[in-house]
Amino acid sequence: MGGPLVEPIDDRMVLVTFVWIGPAQRVSVRGAQIFPDVMRPSHPMSRVEGTDVWYLSAAAPANVLTVYQYLLDEPETSASLLGDPAGLLRAQLGCAQVDPVNPRRIYPQAGVIAGDFWLPERRWESILDLGGAEQPDWFEHSGAPAGAIVEHRLASAALSNERTVTVYTPPGFTATRASYPLVVMLDGECWLRVARLHVGLDNLIAARAIVPPVVAFVHNAPSAEIVRSRIAETACNPAFAAMLAEELLPMLRERYNVSADPDRVILAGNSYTGLAAAHAALERPAAFGAVMSTSGTHGWGYANHPAAQLVLGKDDEPEWLTRQYAMAPRKAIRFWIDVGQLETGTFIDWMPGVDQRAANRHLRTVLQAKGYQVTYYESPGGHEFATFRHSVARGLQAMLGTG
Repeated sequence: MGGPLVEPIDDRMVLVTFVWIGPAQRVSVRGAQIFPDVMRPSHPMSRVEGTDVWYLSAAAPANVLTVYQYLLDEPETSASLLGDPAGLLRAQLGCAQVDPVNPRRIYPQAGVIAGDFWLPERRWESILDLGGAEQPDWFEHSGAPAGAIVEHRLASAALSNERTVTVYTPPGFTATRASYPLVVMLDGECWLRVARLHVGLDNLIAARAIVPPVVAFVHNAPSAEIVRSRIAETACNPAFAAMLAEELLPMLRERYNVSADPDRVILAGNSYTGLAAAHAALERPAAFGAVMSTSGTHGWGYANHPAAQLVLGKDDEPEWLTRQYAMAPRKAIRFWIDVGQLETGTFIDWMPGVDQRAANRHLRTVLQAKGYQVTYYESPGGHEFATFRHSVARGLQAMLGTG
């Protein structure tokens, strides 16, 4: 298997050396959350003098799962991660290169954020998997029977916009059998284009690893400022919770025989939509009795920061939603919470005092203290879909049960 060079350091850690061979003025590595400053947009590589060989090394857990790209002659841009994240990603995608010697690849989430769903494979991300991925790999075509996929449009009065909702029905779906459990996946376009979760569902169902569900992939509303509009909708916004409970669920129940039992309605999301899922369940427990939060942004809440205009914090403390759960009476909600082991340190500098892993651990502890049913998992990866999709495969098995 090609890819970065890997050398053991001790029983727990390895040294990963990224190598690019080819003419360029400068080369850097994008992604790969094994570097100390994970908020840095890219990490410059060093050149072996007199050659076209470029390299950069970092220590990593011996079972790490992460993604990376090489950036060749990255253009100068005034776009920044906070000021113009979509502009920064578009600039990077124009010079991004997949690792030509590593056959394991995944469509880049950055492409979806930048509004490009059909990047050529040379612009994809490479997967560095030193043993962290689930086995078997649920996301490779195996010849399993395929479910059906249908697109719908949902017009929302609560949010004054429209969006696509893509519905997956399992193989053999019939409207005459008892109702199916319903899984609502936020960030739906990423779960389809990047994670290929529909393939994972086919394989999980064929292996009888899960009870066959109907899955609604809820896309983000189209916007020229998709990063900002997504945060505005998902950062604990009551109107977003209203859209899900009052507009989405009735549309789905009109068209599909899905359960009306809240315990069999799972609301799932990642990052900010993981936060949104937990918030919507707290606001609407009669609609959503189960939450899957994958690397949820549960440190969110702090408003006293230059980035507050982007992230729309609530007050002068982090972990706003965790505090709401601590103060509210316990609801009939069960939880799957997962986060990456790489999501530590100064992962997001506008959440001072708490990193992503610490925030998810704290939410778990608060929920358990309140008496909630919580299944908690730390994956061997970071904040990226190569990790997310394996965590969600685990979560679906825990929340749906076996077929």
